[in-house]
Amino acid sequence: MQRSSLKSKKIKEELQSIKKVWRNTYKNSYEEGLHFLLDGLKDKKFLLESVLTQIKNKVPIQYILKNWFFYDGEYFLNPHVLIPRPETEILVDHIVSNFSHAKKILDLGTGSGCIAIEISKKLSESKVVGIDQSEDALKVARKNNKQSSNPVNFRVSNWFSNIDETFDLIVSNPPYISENDKLDESLKHEPRSALISKENGLSDLKEIITDAYGYLQDNGILILEHGIGQEEPLKQKMLNNSYKKIELIKDLNGINRFIVGFK
Repeated sequence: MQRSSLKSKKIKEELQSIKKVWRNTYKNSYEEGLHFLLDGLKDKKFLLESVLTQIKNKVPIQYILKNWFFYDGEYFLNPHVLIPRPETEILVDHIVSNFSHAKKILDLGTGSGCIAIEISKKLSESKVVGIDQSEDALKVARKNNKQSSNPVNFRVSNWFSNIDETFDLIVSNPPYISENDKLDESLKHEPRSALISKENGLSDLKEIITDAYGYLQDNGILILEHGIGQEEPLKQKMLNNSYKKIELIKDLNGINRFIVGFK
């Protein structure tokens, strides 16, 4: 009983230390984050000093906890991969709801694998391939792949450099932040190569639009996540590259965030 009481007292003291350092760091401006962190730590073993140091450095809670929920799954995360965002769940949902006939699907720049894996879980008859140029990112994706009974085929490729087949559907959430933009504080710990793109954030998106056409089967679909205000140049790029029909999809705030092109 005494040992249990001492353990309980120690946990309370640790949580108080976390609260104090958190509020000193964020000045009571991010209480929601503190709530998520404390809730996530309650069933975990953790090193207090490590957690306190990460809080002081404003490391995102998803990296402190090393996991986060996305769509219907829970994903292991580290700073080699982007943190999955709720907006991207719209991308998965649109594919599952509208393109369930796609039997071969490619996810470009897969990162943690969350898009590819959630699609593979929902479209269990489909073959899903996920590629990334980063071996460190693919280690994370392969670890997360265990939750799917229809495992994704993860492989190294710099966009289409290691792809030699065609697909019914190609999806990507590529870098689309301009190199001229000041990064939000919350993004500074995430992999820069997965965030920043040249040509005001359009370079990778345009490259994918151009190259994807040759890797799509007849009537194939390309669907991309993009930044605010980028839809018009991307729409024109698709038109210039012979895509027949183009659709725009809004995010949770009613802002154009995804573009779909049909071959």
